[in-house]
Amino acid sequence: MTTELKNPRIHQILSKAMIEMSIGEMEQIRDFFNSEQSVRHYLRRIRRKTALLIAVSCQLGALAAEAEPEVARLLYNYGYNVGMAFQIRDDLLDLSGTEKQIGKPPGSDMRQGNITLPVIYSLEDERLRASLLEELKSIREGYSTVGRAIDLILSGDGIARSAQLASRYIAKALAALDQLPNNKTKRNLRDIAFFVTGRAY
Repeated sequence: MTTELKNPRIHQILSKAMIEMSIGEMEQIRDFFNSEQSVRHYLRRIRRKTALLIAVSCQLGALAAEAEPEVARLLYNYGYNVGMAFQIRDDLLDLSGTEKQIGKPPGSDMRQGNITLPVIYSLEDERLRASLLEELKSIREGYSTVGRAIDLILSGDGIARSAQLASRYIAKALAALDQLPNNKTKRNLRDIAFFVTGRAY
């Protein structure tokens, strides 16, 4: 459908986003079981992998509708922050949710080597770091399930800190949304933001 749109900026934005998203996926694979990742590194990765997709989707909708540039910018900001919150929420649910809630065994990300934000925060905790590193090594070598690692993470504040950061991103999304005219679409976007904040699946 985008091929039918004549605005060259739409195609430029979409092409750049596709490249960035591909880089994000490759970075995630490259960093499997890399326990030295920083929070900044994680945030950059999910920006490329998830947030950019939602941000650009919101922005391109505005551009396709020939909205004012400021509207497109605000919708991009909204989508970016919702996307960041969505991925963080997804990552913490992978560790704190049940299989029935999330549709997969808890700890699936960690099992495949994907070091997410709650794990990074937990590795910053000196009370947990040595034991968690040992568990991650055992998981990588196939000697351990993720159960013990999940228990260690749940015993610290990694889940709570992740949830707090997700909430801050949602607050930024809502702040961008507040600058747009009141209409049904704005209310729907607000509902989406609140859904992301509280979703349990």
